[in-house]
Amino acid sequence: MQEIIFVVHCERIRRRQWYYLRFPINDQLIQRLKNLPEESRKWNASMICWEVSVASLFALIKRYRDSKKIHFDFGNEDSRKIFIEQIKKVEIAEEEKRKFIADLNIKKEHWVRYKQELENTYVDYSEKMHALLKEGVKLYPHQIVAAMFMNVTRNTLISHEMGLGKTLSAILYVEMNGFEKVFVITPNSLKFNFYGEVQKFTNSTAHIVNWKKNSCGIEEAKYVIVNYDFFNPKNTKDKKFISKWKKLGVDVIDIVICDESSKLKNTKANTYKNFKSTFRKSLFRNEKISKIFLSGTPAPNRAHELYTVLNQISDVDFATKKYFQEYYCGMTRDGDGWGYVVDTMAQKLEELYHKIAPFTHRKRKFEVLTDLPDKTYQRIILEMTDDEQRIYDEIEAGVANEFVENPNGNPLTIMIRLRQYLALVKVQHVIELIENVFETGEKVLVVDFFKDSLYQLKEKLGDVVALHTGDQSVEERAELVKTFQDPNSAIKGFLGSIQTCNYGLTLTAASKLFIMTLPYSVGDYDQVSDRLHRIGQKSAVNIYALIFPDTIDDYVFSAIENKRKEILKVIDNEDYSSNVSESVLSEVIKKIKEKHGKQL
Repeated sequence: MQEIIFVVHCERIRRRQWYYLRFPINDQLIQRLKNLPEESRKWNASMICWEVSVASLFALIKRYRDSKKIHFDFGNEDSRKIFIEQIKKVEIAEEEKRKFIADLNIKKEHWVRYKQELENTYVDYSEKMHALLKEGVKLYPHQIVAAMFMNVTRNTLISHEMGLGKTLSAILYVEMNGFEKVFVITPNSLKFNFYGEVQKFTNSTAHIVNWKKNSCGIEEAKYVIVNYDFFNPKNTKDKKFISKWKKLGVDVIDIVICDESSKLKNTKANTYKNFKSTFRKSLFRNEKISKIFLSGTPAPNRAHELYTVLNQISDVDFATKKYFQEYYCGMTRDGDGWGYVVDTMAQKLEELYHKIAPFTHRKRKFEVLTDLPDKTYQRIILEMTDDEQRIYDEIEAGVANEFVENPNGNPLTIMIRLRQYLALVKVQHVIELIENVFETGEKVLVVDFFKDSLYQLKEKLGDVVALHTGDQSVEERAELVKTFQDPNSAIKGFLGSIQTCNYGLTLTAASKLFIMTLPYSVGDYDQVSDRLHRIGQKSAVNIYALIFPDTIDDYVFSAIENKRKEILKVIDNEDYSSNVSESVLSEVIKKIKEKHGKQL
């Protein structure tokens, strides 16, 4: 009879296909456990045991197969047989996964080759493409390639980074096909931009819905432009949105272009519901309506935000939201059924990246604008006075209390008091930073969530800065931008809100950006920074996040860093590395509670 030095007790965890392992202390076994993939094992301090997946437990057993010093005990023969059945299922699943990935790689390689072929042959079509536009228009190679790609796929996501001319690519695609009716949807701040680019680059006509200065009516216009609010029934007295739509008199559409398509990310929003119902093919005589989605940040926060656009592009490949969230994004309903929890180890982000390849065209600035200066993100650490710190701590303690007393409250609303206070405290710091920039002869952009801090800056800095907070009209904003961009202008600084500076602006006259209050969204962060870092920029761009240490500033900055990892993996199939500690919004709340000793 073989001698057994010690026994590892294996108890199945019924809530998932994992096992508890309990055994006497053994350094070698513990080390081997630690050598297993991190996502498949963890130490449970409360139960004083290890938790391991079925596959990892089997790998551990195989490692000790010939050992006479250890025995894995499943308690009884039935439990041991259940484990063996589980192993068989795991092995079958792994084999199916290997076959699936191999097939996916074949498809991926096909699309990589096809896109590369377009890159190699675009020169043959360059002259013809330029002839479709006004004389003197200069197309970049990636814009021609994108138009050719759209011509093959017809339903496409163009996710070129901001500032690479996605709008012109879409217009080129329209002109090369001779479409008669193009329906364009943009954020409100971009509708005049799109209208202007149609006039600038083509001989076609355009009409902005509900604008009094149109040069032609909807019937004569090739491009019909609305903003996303058009699809929100709250903005009309009609009880049914379809009534509002029919009043336009547009019953034949060849193509729909959605600029900044992340505006459609919420499946529960009226905007998306009305968009989806409006552009069912059955509503139009043209059954081959093409849908083009443009966005440098198609998933501003998380991978699951891609679903709405992908479903519109291919409702066969991306049929249901539930499957998309669970299979690709690792999302499952929490125990109470009120929301989702994300298991990062269950995410299939690389697989999703390959899955969307046939429908997306992605270009990054460093690939196509080799002469574009660098962009760097930096933190500027600020210091509060003792009185300011005391007031902040009191507000933060109140926020922590409210999280406990009102667990169903909106955390963004609860935390807004903290962020507003810090924004006002930063005003004097920002004035000093701006004046330092002015002394060098450079221009600067300053953005914040809150108008009060921006108005204070305007009051103290005077006419040397322009202010745009959304209280001005789109036309007024255009004039402010034009003045700021003029190198001979006395305007050296541009003050704007996150909401008004995240789309459509070109502010390349500045090379430095101060962000007083960081947005929660990676997309908003990048959109604002790319007002400077785009075609026309001649200087290196510096993005400065103004941070008071050990405050909500710190927590939000870390949250953005963590969110960026997931988005980068799906869109660019790259791993993001950062020396900033990881966090998410729930962790921000947890941090505040822990800091003030509140019950979690």
